[in-house]
Amino acid sequence: MPGNIIHDLDLLRPSPEYVRLGGKDIDISFIPSGIAIDIIMLKEKLDKSKKEKESFGYAADLCAAITGIQHEEMTKEWLLKNTSMDQLYALMVHIFTSVNQSLETVEDENIKGRKAVKKNP
Repeated sequence: MPGNIIHDLDLLRPSPEYVRLGGKDIDISFIPSGIAIDIIMLKEKLDKSKKEKESFGYAADLCAAITGIQHEEMTKEWLLKNTSMDQLYALMVHIFTSVNQSLETVEDENIKGRKAVKKNP
């Protein structure tokens, strides 16, 4: 009887990548799936927003979804009081990039999986 087959999904987790803000390191390489979905919805609101103040509120919500998990004190309010517009924007771009890379990885794996099914009917 052959041994167990193990599909190591930990291999899909990206290498750690950090941004430093307020003297704290924030891992932007791993975005939990539930938060990634929230981020995608917030990005849609951000894209539709015509008001700059409203846009930065959405950006702060988005960033706080990541920072608040890793550093409890880094809430939306903390971000708005303790970061410049440039810092908040840069953090948002890094988070979007990470989410987009995760989505591309999922799409690539789905395509590979479909090809494998077609090859082995």
